Parts: sequence; C-alpha cells; structure tokens
Amino acid sequence: MLRERAIGILLRDGYPNVSMARLADEVGLSVRTLHRYFPAKADIVWGGTEGSLDTLRRHLDETDADLPILDAITVAVVGVFSQDADEPSLSRARLRIIATTPELQSTRPETYRGWRDETIAFIARRTGASVHDVSARAAGAAVQTAIAESLACWAADDSGDSLADSVTRALLGLGALAASPRPCSSAATGTG
Repeated sequence: MLRERAIGILLRDGYPNVSMARLADEVGLSVRTLHRYFPAKADIVWGGTEGSLDTLRRHLDETDADLPILDAITVAVVGVFSQDADEPSLSRARLRIIATTPELQSTRPETYRGWRDETIAFIARRTGASVHDVSARAAGAAVQTAIAESLACWAADDSGDSLADSVTRALLGLGALAASPRPCSSAATGTG
C-alpha cells in the first residue's frame, strides 16, 4: 500500500527531513504521480480524516438523550474512532508523526476547530446554553484537548491498548474534575 510505505518513510526519517521527491524515489514513483495521489506531503498523514467531522456530528446526534453529557460525547467520539479504516499500526504511525511534528499539527486546524465547534454545539444544546457561553466553550475546548492528548499518548505507547480505550480513559478522566473532592485527613495535610 502506497500510503503505508510513505508513512513508514516519514516515521523512520522524520517528517521535516523527507521531501516529496525523496518519497517518490523510495516508493518507486515519479513525483508527478505521487502528487496525483497526495497533492501535499501533509495529505499522506492526514488522509482519511475528511469525513470525520460528519461522522462525529452523526454520532452526537444519535447518542441517547438520557446519557450524561460527558458519557454521550465519549460514546460519540469512540464511535468515530472505531470506524477508522486504517490498521491500528498505521493509525499509530500516523498519529505519532502528527504528535511529534508541529508543522503537521498546524496544517489541519479546520479539522480540530470543526470537532471543537461540534462538541460546543452539542454541549450547548444539552445544557440549554448558547454556543457563545463561556461554560460551553470551555467544556468543548477541554474535550478537544483531552482527545488530542489521548491520541498523542496512544501513538507513543505500544502497550496494545486500543485507540478507543485511550480516548475513553481521557474523556472520562475529565469527569474527575467535577467529582466532589475527598476530605483530607489531618495526617495527610500535616495538621492537627
């Protein structure tokens, strides 16, 4: 598979260090032919994410209205990642390249912005708030950050955990922020 071979080269040698000409040479194509498949080098790594926003929207719309908001978002996001057509090893390689390449992280901000905006809209609908309300926006940004961190951690970790498990742990970890703090014992605080 052409994309898999190209990603292997980018991972091996580092995204910034590999030109399209070098990729074409290593995979046995002309530069022109490689550009037909991938108009830009970033498209090799980001390929397949184009429909994820529509998939997220559909999953959010289909979540059980009785689920707590964070649980509903978790179900929807895990649903999106469970439909990833790539093999886990290819997904891990792609995400590892993205997580370690600031240049790549800035090439698809519309994807990240779209996910955040969809999440904010969902939170606003479920809470009756405006999409401009700071609480809905902050919650949406926190969800987006948790997803990004879980993807980066999963990509760097070869433990065998699934991407869905990593995303679930990250998103449900946000629930700990809303949990009531346990009272500190005097021994733990050094008082008393």
